[in-house]
Amino acid sequence: MTVVHQLLPAASPNDAVTNQAFAWRDLLTEWGHDGLIVAEHVHPDVSSEVLRLDKVRKELNNGKVILRYSIYSKTADVARAEPARVGLVYHNITPGKYLRPYNQAVADLCDQGRQALASFGPPPAVLIADSSFNAADLREAGLGDAEVIPLLLDVPTRAPRNARHGDPIVLTVGRVVPNKRIDDVIKAFALYQRHRAPEASLAIVGSHVGFENYRLALDRLVEKIGVDRVFFTGPISGAARNAWYRRAHAYLSMSVHEGFCAPLIEALSHGTPVVARAAGAMPETLGSAGIVLEGDDLPLVAEALHEVVSSESTRLALAAAADERLAELSPEAIAPRIRRTLAPLLEES
Repeated sequence: MTVVHQLLPAASPNDAVTNQAFAWRDLLTEWGHDGLIVAEHVHPDVSSEVLRLDKVRKELNNGKVILRYSIYSKTADVARAEPARVGLVYHNITPGKYLRPYNQAVADLCDQGRQALASFGPPPAVLIADSSFNAADLREAGLGDAEVIPLLLDVPTRAPRNARHGDPIVLTVGRVVPNKRIDDVIKAFALYQRHRAPEASLAIVGSHVGFENYRLALDRLVEKIGVDRVFFTGPISGAARNAWYRRAHAYLSMSVHEGFCAPLIEALSHGTPVVARAAGAMPETLGSAGIVLEGDDLPLVAEALHEVVSSESTRLALAAAADERLAELSPEAIAPRIRRTLAPLLEES
């Protein structure tokens, strides 16, 4: 059977792109296709499953390659050398303008990665995008039309209906970086706490590594506007993150740029109602399973939080819509689409 390797820029625990590589590895193995997972940068906690590019470059000469593209990396150079044996999975790259005030180097890598899309010459044999929003980037780069396949996620067949008890907890999950607009999350929560739920708490779950100055700015914002019970957890385990989902009364995302936003679906999977800004791929990811709001009306966001926390009829309606969305995103629905799209790579050459 054809060997199929996966290349990604960096691998680390609880990272969405890394998790996709692991999920696809299991699928490919089930279909009889062995291969390596290789990254330019590898966190020690995943080094038993992911190999460093500089250690195994020669091994990549055999078989086919799936390139997971989410920032500029030397892995892209490997894939560009022989596009006919490459499947490109585009997870989106945040435009550098959102990051530059706090991390010039990462912003430059992001812009370099977006610009490098156009340098593939002959396009890869297979093009996959997590969302229509991502597919538009590939068309703009001249690579053509991609097959849109959502992330392969381990989701339940039905959203849990577990009642939440105690004072309200609002949750947001992901890297603490400027494009996530954690500042707007804090401001909207402050309005909700001030006018609707004085005992409410906000949990901000995720790492701020590389964006320490942004985290400091957020600390100053919390102090300036006088909001109480705002907690930054830093990086935590998957089990601890899931515990937050189970405790939370509402999930809030105010991000301005997302290629898919897996935490939205993770929240639905734990029965947590979602309020999100209508930006990037988030409306597409959620469908009708959450409250999606246009613009920057923070008082409206605060009222939406109050609605999903306090209205049983709203929560039940969102849970029913979540059931439908989770069915559309089930592994049983997504895996066959992956296999059909990868057929040109999986065939013996």
